[in-house]
Amino acid sequence: MIRSEFFVERLVIIKSGSSVYDEEFHQGINVIRGDHSVGKTTILELLFYVLGGEIKENQWLYPADHCDEIYCQVNINGISFTIKRDIVKGEIPPIRIQYGSYDVTSLDNLGWKKFGPRRSESGERVSFSQQLFELLGWDNHKSDDYANLTMHQVLRFLYVDQETGSTKIFRAEDNPRGDSEGIRTAIAEFLLGLDNLDTHKLRQQLILAEREFDKVAADLNAMYKVLGSDSGLTLDVLNAQVINISDEIVSLHNKDVDLKVTTELEVDSAANYKDLEKKVDLFSRQLQSLNIEIQATIGEIVDCELFGDSLDFRKKSLLESKSAFDCIGAMKYTHCPCCLEEINSSNEDTCHLCNAPKKESHHSNNYMQILTEIDFQLKSNAKVLGDYKSHLEGLKSALVITKSHLKNSQSELQSSSKTVDIETQGLIKRSKKIGYLESEIKNIEKQIKIITDLDKYKSRKSELINTITDLREKIAAAGASSKNRRDRVNLRICENMLPILHSDLRDNGEPYEEVFAAAESNDIEIDFSRDRTLIDGRVKFSGSSNYIKKNAFYLAALLESLSDPLYRLPRFLMLDAIENGGMKAFRSHNFQRSIVEMFKDKKDFQIILCTSMALDDLNNDEYGVGPYYVGNVINV
Repeated sequence: MIRSEFFVERLVIIKSGSSVYDEEFHQGINVIRGDHSVGKTTILELLFYVLGGEIKENQWLYPADHCDEIYCQVNINGISFTIKRDIVKGEIPPIRIQYGSYDVTSLDNLGWKKFGPRRSESGERVSFSQQLFELLGWDNHKSDDYANLTMHQVLRFLYVDQETGSTKIFRAEDNPRGDSEGIRTAIAEFLLGLDNLDTHKLRQQLILAEREFDKVAADLNAMYKVLGSDSGLTLDVLNAQVINISDEIVSLHNKDVDLKVTTELEVDSAANYKDLEKKVDLFSRQLQSLNIEIQATIGEIVDCELFGDSLDFRKKSLLESKSAFDCIGAMKYTHCPCCLEEINSSNEDTCHLCNAPKKESHHSNNYMQILTEIDFQLKSNAKVLGDYKSHLEGLKSALVITKSHLKNSQSELQSSSKTVDIETQGLIKRSKKIGYLESEIKNIEKQIKIITDLDKYKSRKSELINTITDLREKIAAAGASSKNRRDRVNLRICENMLPILHSDLRDNGEPYEEVFAAAESNDIEIDFSRDRTLIDGRVKFSGSSNYIKKNAFYLAALLESLSDPLYRLPRFLMLDAIENGGMKAFRSHNFQRSIVEMFKDKKDFQIILCTSMALDDLNNDEYGVGPYYVGNVINV
């Protein structure tokens, strides 16, 4: 699994074409500090929003809702990107992404790639969550209740906001459908790496199989309603009926009729004969044209399948190439491959081999562009392939019908070559009989088409039932085998929480909560599905103690992600609730010291926190983002 890292490098907020906030962030601990009600929370809310979070219309804070757009320069797995999003209340606007730093991308309005909030069912349209998941090296993941995990859902774990209740783990959701037990469990399992990759792939296959099963079952029900009492008929029976009726029609046409012949009759018969000749010629040409088009369509299908295989191979090669580079790094030559002399180069800003200046994101400059283009081509090719296959089925059905029409017309032509008296009652009766039989053939042809589809769908339904059963059994088995991983992750998080809980002491050395001071790792229970953390069986403590417990969990998970390669959590956390619940300065400072101590000498992580009671050790340019604010952070 690729180690996922995500860091904010710069945030720029624009109003009326000018920046009203422009600050750089750094790896490690970032502190946004200032007086109460100056807009510190607003900055974290806008970071949440620009990274893919959704803010309800009535939850926007002033003056953010009066600004126009946000730019956020981020570093994803060592590569800088700039994300741009318009501020639109009451909507979920798209996100635009471009390679490079803000300074570079702000000069280039043509390089932005636009991604909306929703993917299309056909796969033609990629959502911004899909794109960011791709850049982070994550597979698209779904919860047990089949809702796609999005950046909004992921950020509910990465952003501890002020408004959510102190006993809750995840950021609150207004929509109950977006906050089910299954979704909460899926978010945690995904970010903590509790779902092994094989299980994830099995779940994806199960989702597709069950979705197809529902469609097949619905189509079958519709077919049964159309067929009614004829649903028990088989293709063999229907084909035999067509053959018998066709033979009867031919027999009727060939039957000798001893009738009176008149001159007027001969003229009419000649005209009828010519009309039938034209029909036979028309159906013959249609038959030839259909055969040619069928062969051409089969050729296009083969081309599409080969092209799809080629695109899959290109994407696999691109991802493997990037993974290899991420793991191994750039290749350096010790000797010139041309003259074999030793290479001595100390300039890090140039290529060590040819001394050409290094460009930003030199090794991955076009990675997102190429990957996006390949994904687009794959989805477009899949749609074209599906269209060709549907067209081929239509051509084959048209071929069967045309053959039937040609056969009947040829039979009529042969019959009309005889001179007969149209006034003869016997001939009229025979003509009516032939017309009735021909309509019967048309009805049977429709039944054949439905029965053919019915048999195909029944067979597919049976296959899907077996597939779904097999996948569910495999998922259950994989879930049981992952228990050791789950227990170990849970234990390590609980152990990491203990230093914060044990150091939560008053100025006289007494604990704020006796339960915190006495807690051991086995006293802590983390229940993601029910959205709560318990210590010694208790969920609720005082307001400020609840926030200590809540933040301790998130910091413990972040700390563990630095040493556990199976974590998807991108080594990133935003904290905006470290002083809630009436917390006093001494306790807040003590908690801030615990954070500094916990991440001392740690690398490749980012914490962004807000405080109006900054610890002296953090109230400086090394840790601070911007100045200590006494007026509004966003200067409108």
